[in-house]
Amino acid sequence: MIRLFLAFVLAATGFRAAGRALRIAAPLLPSGTPPSANGGQFWLLRLGLYELTRRKEPADDWVWLIDHTIQTGKGKCFLVAGVRLSAWNALREAALGVAPDESFALKHQDLSVFLIELMESSTAEGVRQQLEDLSAQTGITPCALLSDQGADVRRGAELFCQSAARGTVVVFDIAHAVANAIKRQLNGDPAWERFLSDANQFKTQVRQTSCAFLIPPELKNKARWMNLEPLIAWSRRVAEFLADPQPGLDKAQADMDVETLKRKLGWITQHAESIARWSEMMAAAGIILKYIRNQGYHSRAYRELQPRLRAFRSRPARAVVDECLNFIRQQSEQSGRQRVLGSSEVLESLIGKGKHIQGLNKNGYTKSILGLAAAVTDQSIQTLQAAFSAVKVADVVSWTRTHLGLSLQAQRQRALTHALIGTKIG
Repeated sequence: MIRLFLAFVLAATGFRAAGRALRIAAPLLPSGTPPSANGGQFWLLRLGLYELTRRKEPADDWVWLIDHTIQTGKGKCFLVAGVRLSAWNALREAALGVAPDESFALKHQDLSVFLIELMESSTAEGVRQQLEDLSAQTGITPCALLSDQGADVRRGAELFCQSAARGTVVVFDIAHAVANAIKRQLNGDPAWERFLSDANQFKTQVRQTSCAFLIPPELKNKARWMNLEPLIAWSRRVAEFLADPQPGLDKAQADMDVETLKRKLGWITQHAESIARWSEMMAAAGIILKYIRNQGYHSRAYRELQPRLRAFRSRPARAVVDECLNFIRQQSEQSGRQRVLGSSEVLESLIGKGKHIQGLNKNGYTKSILGLAAAVTDQSIQTLQAAFSAVKVADVVSWTRTHLGLSLQAQRQRALTHALIGTKIG
């Protein structure tokens, strides 16, 4: 029953929904009383706190992936997850041996969670101190730190690595570097601004019409330069559709005047040349991302990748290629003789999982952030037994008070309940 509840929650089902599902299924299960949402939540949190506090294997090939996650309220939560280079190399070699043309990616379960710490004021010095304390507590000196290029995280990592005796290097995530290169090519480009304006205008015009099936995808406000591919791919598909419209089986669409359809979408043909250039740029970006995901940063990375990108000669693809190759050469030189992973996307994904478990609430950081650590565990019988033997509910409550303090909801309840005392309504 415990494993079922955890599987539901970690598969994007809420605590209450998981509890209700198990109550429905209880007659079909061999034994066990279905848990309440609150009781099941503490199973997850105890597992997460166990992962966070368990002793990690001492080794000199740990890479720490570091980042911040932001919620409503004051401060940022500083996260450190780790993977050993030996494990990463074994996993990617096994995966690429089976499917050499695929793109390799770490899974949440391949990580170990080292730190979840709320920082009221995130500064480079604060990040350095957190890393110093973590290294002292665990007895582990990472061989590398991998992060995006956020100013406080980047500088804090560099300060941590300044000790010559430590030997830790700092490398940066390839996906953010590629997104920044693309941003530099499109920001301020009049053709791109016109395209976005036309796409938004088209979206407004057809939202409540029979052409609604052709609405372009939304660009995310956060990390929008890392999510351009869906919009560019949509543009290519719509251009192909215009050449031979196939409205589909819906009667309203089947009766659609093809000339009207072409008139509504005619604007996209005006961007055909630009779309071709942007598609070439995204193709180059895809080759770069795939290579570093599969091979990481290493001494031959620049030489191996350069010939694969030689065919991209026109702007903006060439500009993105040149900037990214220069970046990869720098990161590979920084890595020295070792091969170091160059993608922190698994940590970004884990942060997204943690936010979902917290319910995407507006109440700041709550104890449910420990679900982020629980998500990397295997949930085997042995792991659950070890976790529940080592961590009690009181330990979760104590950790929450010490590391997170009162949530916004708790502060709101205290403030507003006190304000309403003695107030007569009606």
